[in-house]
Amino acid sequence: MIVSVTPVRDKTKPKGPDGKYPIIAGLWDVVVWHKTEDGQRHRRTRRVVGGKQAALRVEREFLTARDQGDRLGKAPTLAEFAAVYFDRRRRKVSARTLDGYRFVTRVYLAPLGKRRLTAITKSTVEGLESDLLDRGLSAGTVRAVHRVLSLVMQGAFEDNLIRVNPVRQVRAPKADARERGIEPDEAKRLLAGLEGTPLHAPVALAALTALRRGEVLALRWADVDLAAGELHVTQALEQVGQITSFREPKTVRSRRIVPLTAAAVSLLRRHRAEQDAKRLELGPAWSDQDLVFPRMDATQRSDAGRVWSPHDFTTAFRMAQLDLEGRRLGQFVLDGGAISDFEPRVIGLHEMRHLAITSWLKAGVRMEVVSRWAGHSSSVITATTYSHTQRDEQRPAGLGAVDEVI
Repeated sequence: MIVSVTPVRDKTKPKGPDGKYPIIAGLWDVVVWHKTEDGQRHRRTRRVVGGKQAALRVEREFLTARDQGDRLGKAPTLAEFAAVYFDRRRRKVSARTLDGYRFVTRVYLAPLGKRRLTAITKSTVEGLESDLLDRGLSAGTVRAVHRVLSLVMQGAFEDNLIRVNPVRQVRAPKADARERGIEPDEAKRLLAGLEGTPLHAPVALAALTALRRGEVLALRWADVDLAAGELHVTQALEQVGQITSFREPKTVRSRRIVPLTAAAVSLLRRHRAEQDAKRLELGPAWSDQDLVFPRMDATQRSDAGRVWSPHDFTTAFRMAQLDLEGRRLGQFVLDGGAISDFEPRVIGLHEMRHLAITSWLKAGVRMEVVSRWAGHSSSVITATTYSHTQRDEQRPAGLGAVDEVI
């Protein structure tokens, strides 16, 4: 491997007296050349950087990667190692988590897929994440890519394929304010728009109990004790591709008891009455699986009452919100607003979970109790993720104050 560092030349301008294109001040071309077996060479990687010192730093990184490759042997490519590494982890994580890892690798890490592990440096990671942000991906998505890449590279480090995990040298993008969740007023507006649809009750319950999507859709009436005002999280619905299945909670703390506020009890009582009426209406077309939030429509392929797959639920939730946002845009224009000033907002169910946890903390519920209700693996996770809530003024108003979110 040969690395060359040269000034970038402007080929849009005429050549000078020396027969060369003029130099673009401040830009340097760092090119890695790889020799073929017949002695020829072809360009393998190119990076344009600003400033000669930055160019020399990139050159050193490429040369270090080359030297590591010589010492450690010919390392596999990122795609090759990731395939083997994820296969090794299939007994340690859920099928859905593993599917997510592979999706991130296939879609977002594709630019690095053919690059050997020893050629992935701090600058490589920074360049990838900058490109993803420039493409319009959210900081949250890029953080997910950062985590998956770090996981793979750490596996390579532990296998002695690389000498250092370069991802640990890069700080992941910070969350912006919109990623920290939604305000109660936004939740109220959304729930008002969903009133009268099958989406209203599960979305409202997530806002009151912090249940995850899979936990909401796997909930059975046998797990709900309205008299005692609590529900038991004993399983979750998981979808990988077209296959949907029930699974045990991810951790011991995910199996938990969550208190129900007066609003949550009232919501579930109304929902059960509506569900009973629907069951009587459909008769044999209803497949009773004791689910709190099953599919409510009967089709040629499936009876009503069966599981509502996570993908179908998310699609329905998104489509309903797009319809609501279209109506809001119409009113915004009627009120004199310009279309260019309108900011559409599509909320994910996880944001409703976030709202519940934030509301508990602001209501003065102790951190360790909130962590247990939320099913976090430890209180440290809760404290780290919701540190901004701790800085807010808390009010010891009790659990009933959480009903304000709906």
